[in-house]
Amino acid sequence: MTRRYDVAAIPIRIVLNSFGDHNPNGMMYVLKENEHKVKDLVKKNPFSPVELVQPLVIRANEGETIEILFKNKLDFNTGMHFQQAEYDVCQSDGANVGFNKDTTAAPGESILYRLHAVKEGTYIFSDLGNPASGENGSNSNGLFGALLIQPRFSWWTDPETGKTMNSGVYADVHHPLLPSYREYAWIFHDEMEVDDLTGNRPINHLTNQEEESFHGANYRYEPINRRQQLIEEGVVGPNTEGEEVHHDSWVFGDPSTPILRGYVGDPAKFRVIHGGVKETHVFHYHVHQWLSDPQDLNSEMLDSQAISPQSHYTVEPLYGLGSLQGSFGDAIVHCHLYPHFAAGMWGMNRIFDTLQDGCQCYPNGVPIKALQPLPDRKAPPKPTKLKPGFPNFIPGKVGYKAPRPPLGIKGGRGLTELERNAAVKNPRPGAVFVNPSPEDAIVKEFNVSVIELPVTYNKQGWHDPKARIYVLDEDLDDVCSGKKEPEPLVFHASAHNSIRINFTNRLPHILDGDAFQLVTRAYETGFHIHFVKFDVLVNDGANVGWNYDSSVLPGETIQYEYYADIELKAWFVHDHLFPASHQQHGVFGSGVVHPRFTEILDSATGEEVARGAQVTTRNPLIPDYRDFVLFAQDFALLFDKDGKPLQPPGFPGSFDDPGLFGVNYKNEPLQFRLGPDCDPAYTFSSYVNGDPITPILKAYEGDTIRIRLLQGCQEESHSFNVHGLRWLKQRKNLNSNVEEQQHIGISESFTMETFIPRAGDYFWAFETEEDLWNGLWGLIRAFDERVPGLIPLSDRPAPLKRSRPLPECTGKKPPKADDPTKVPVKKGPIRYFDIVAFQVPLSYNSFEDHDPHGIIFTLRKDMDAILKGKKNPEPLVIRGNVGDTIEIALTSLLKLDLFPFKDGIYPYPEVKEQAFYPPSLRISMHPQLIQYDVKTSAGETVGFNGDQTVGPGESRKYRWYVDAPMGACGMWDMADIRNHKSHGAFGAFIAEPRGTEHLDPYTLKPVKTGANVVLRNPFLPSIREFVIIMHDGVRLLDKKEQVIVDPLAGMILPPPDIDEDEVDTYDQGSRGFNYRSERLVNRYRKHSVLQDLFSSCVFGDPATPLFESYLGDPVTIRLVTPAERRRTHTFHIHGHRFRFEVKNLNSRTESFAGLNVAGAARNLELLGGAGAYMGFPGDYMYRAGNILWDIEQGMWGIMRIHKGIQEHLPPLEK
Repeated sequence: MTRRYDVAAIPIRIVLNSFGDHNPNGMMYVLKENEHKVKDLVKKNPFSPVELVQPLVIRANEGETIEILFKNKLDFNTGMHFQQAEYDVCQSDGANVGFNKDTTAAPGESILYRLHAVKEGTYIFSDLGNPASGENGSNSNGLFGALLIQPRFSWWTDPETGKTMNSGVYADVHHPLLPSYREYAWIFHDEMEVDDLTGNRPINHLTNQEEESFHGANYRYEPINRRQQLIEEGVVGPNTEGEEVHHDSWVFGDPSTPILRGYVGDPAKFRVIHGGVKETHVFHYHVHQWLSDPQDLNSEMLDSQAISPQSHYTVEPLYGLGSLQGSFGDAIVHCHLYPHFAAGMWGMNRIFDTLQDGCQCYPNGVPIKALQPLPDRKAPPKPTKLKPGFPNFIPGKVGYKAPRPPLGIKGGRGLTELERNAAVKNPRPGAVFVNPSPEDAIVKEFNVSVIELPVTYNKQGWHDPKARIYVLDEDLDDVCSGKKEPEPLVFHASAHNSIRINFTNRLPHILDGDAFQLVTRAYETGFHIHFVKFDVLVNDGANVGWNYDSSVLPGETIQYEYYADIELKAWFVHDHLFPASHQQHGVFGSGVVHPRFTEILDSATGEEVARGAQVTTRNPLIPDYRDFVLFAQDFALLFDKDGKPLQPPGFPGSFDDPGLFGVNYKNEPLQFRLGPDCDPAYTFSSYVNGDPITPILKAYEGDTIRIRLLQGCQEESHSFNVHGLRWLKQRKNLNSNVEEQQHIGISESFTMETFIPRAGDYFWAFETEEDLWNGLWGLIRAFDERVPGLIPLSDRPAPLKRSRPLPECTGKKPPKADDPTKVPVKKGPIRYFDIVAFQVPLSYNSFEDHDPHGIIFTLRKDMDAILKGKKNPEPLVIRGNVGDTIEIALTSLLKLDLFPFKDGIYPYPEVKEQAFYPPSLRISMHPQLIQYDVKTSAGETVGFNGDQTVGPGESRKYRWYVDAPMGACGMWDMADIRNHKSHGAFGAFIAEPRGTEHLDPYTLKPVKTGANVVLRNPFLPSIREFVIIMHDGVRLLDKKEQVIVDPLAGMILPPPDIDEDEVDTYDQGSRGFNYRSERLVNRYRKHSVLQDLFSSCVFGDPATPLFESYLGDPVTIRLVTPAERRRTHTFHIHGHRFRFEVKNLNSRTESFAGLNVAGAARNLELLGGAGAYMGFPGDYMYRAGNILWDIEQGMWGIMRIHKGIQEHLPPLEK
């Protein structure tokens, strides 16, 4: 079947909220049938949001062909590029790539796109005719949308009228055999141009500075600044501060942002889409949980999920709307990054308990629009005078803050008659309108307080003078007196527990001002929880929509109740009333829900405990394990020992990347660990510097461990790596990807379950350069003999009695690590690599952008050819097969005079708290995912392990073992994280199946290295393997030897008032693939036509790797991201898809790999091979999904698929 749409790209004024904030230069895709109506409505409502002005969302069914007649009514070439779909790249790519035909449309022209919907899901579309970022680009101004593909034979109707519909962000989807469901398109986007009613940038009423950049959803945003202004002007909310009522409909009425409506129990699909250009966001949806892959019942359960630009996923809330407990009310949906949340990136899922036929009103008199029940579900009861349904039984007062919940506050009020009619049979504190806990649930009760006190983060006296933390009441005296070290609250329970919290607010009414913050009357606080089941109306620890305000005033206690239905990961706890004001001071914690019958023990004494970030568990049915909880922190507002603020913003109250970092209220900055020889190679050595103050996670060799990873605050992405240990991405699925790295954003929670194969010190870190530099690292210390203060696991053999003393800090260089190659290899082949590390200039493109101080690894036999210019330098890519022992001989030839900055202080790119850190002439080579002994072959000098680095002229050997076909494994230097990796000291190791030959694709002769090879195996199809190394933070010079101050220097159409100081440190530097970058600004200066910038007809092929194949060739892309900044990147390949979980045949399929940051490693097996299932030849672009500061900066290349045999490229078959 062919489905047809007639679409236009038009200029449009986009009014973003009811305050008249608008984008005067907006752009949108619109169905031609709605074009004139939209324009007319906008003309009549110049300062009010128009419902039809929304991202275009159209639908089709799996298996259909979609024809889109596209007309461009903008004044530059535009198009529609569709992700996920299969199409003829020479006819329907919506771009002008390589030697393909230009498939953008000139102004006033039309083009026909023909797409094949091969799989249900989300097919994002956006413009590539104008790849400029910023306010002059098309994507940032709204030119994006989605084609949502439904199951075969589906149809869709308007949720309000029940009539069929052609487009819309919300629809009810029906099927002859499957349940109907609500479908909500939630499209994050950022960096849109915004003017206020006066035509100027909005001003923050407190700081008198320009507002933060736009962060919204579906062309709407509802910033805290605007709502606070109404309070300041005395219109609403007497005696309120602002942040605590930001989401309160009793005060302000409903927001302009999306309100997704449904009834209790309705099945739903949230199509979560990132249509923006820059930021990573975290989608959080109160009350509900979902599977990370809806097609895999063994995938991880989530309730917060990060998303990077031009990526997407589907959220299908388990048990339908209201979750297992059938909760009704307003469940907020938002980006959990607090500056984004405060900027207006939020909305609500409104879950009704009574039928809405259009005859009712909200408490403020605004009519409630009709909502059709799903046809295959029983309609909810009609409202009556005695049971009016949510929200009309709540005794609130319009214009004032929401009322407190009945029964909740100790000494507070009971229920009104209407509340009693709406309540459950036997209401109790925290369980009034739904009862989350079964009668036979085991009750666990905790008394928790939130307090303010100073907390010191490191031995150098960096501290937060007004830290705010959760503590159990039983620990209050010890924490306040200094007998017990403050740490994030972690309490423990088991599945089928009913958890009751008596929460007391012991904070002062005022949060004092300083260089970071303005004085804030943070007078109430809450205890908002994730994952567990609860009554959202009274138990959310928040103040949302028409719900109650379930927070508590100073000196008062509120009672909450939650139910842990199953084993859960560490669930996040934080304040939801003033999080942007004080969560970065430490107002976060966690509860861990273990399997049933689990005992929680103090790891030192063996006594039963109920709290602690490091505990030991005992269970009669499953193996015992160590349980460790780590919280990443950013925006930590710290002062040095003399009271000087560390990294304050430009003015108090700014969200512009203030403060530093912590992990569990601690950090161990590298600048303080240089040692007497000032050699960065020994920074992590406990022999030289003693152990870090950050958590040391202790276990015995062979122990099972679970690392619970959370991010407590506040905005940024982090990349958690554990060297030498690995885990299943989806814990319950043995076919899941194996990882040793995990991206995390605020409120996300992950459990890494693994075991410790051998004794030694294992390095864990949040491993982007700036995080590591500022102290986010620590150790997992595995003992092989008994030590005091660590009980053995009860089901493991008892460790031997200690026969030798534990190592101690000497202040001197660590002893050299043993040579692992002296032990004979028992079985299997040995693969040898003789590798040298040396400095050589790296040319990134034909425009002479270059790094004159490059550092590379290469085979010794290739070094002379590289130095003489006969061979182009590229990142070292080596391979081994399953069963191989890999022996590396590494030699350092580094020279001090070839480093750009002898003190290690880079004027650009920078890191926070720059300090003296001279270049090390020692170097090492650390691999991911394969097996090695951390004491000899981890390629790092860590803890009390021996020295594994090599100095000038020295060599040492590493031994690695390939036990599984891991595919892509990052590989990088760990001797000097400031002065080496950004210059190129990285590569990749590829772990291939047993018996694989690695061949040059152009000669079919065996090779030892290379990013582009053919894999030939007697039992498997021959494969073309393309290795792409994505990296950033590069310091490039131009042909005039001037530093390229990317990303701003790479903007094609920069704004006139561009300010280099506005770029965060983690965005600084250039980017590339495999030491190559095709920066668009170079092309634009040569030929200033936006739509031609990707054209090989105009410019020739880009400098980035050109990967060639024939139609149908099996292709695997190995994607690694060894370096180095904290901004995540999305990788996207046009016209192709791959499995999210490569070994899981039921996995969802994607055309993107998101959240690429230091340590990420992906294996992308293209479904259908080159040209996909439909078999279309041509030039397919691979690229970053970040329009802002990635594509312009050169992160793109071409995969060329030939139809006919080429003389230079032998086919795969012999």
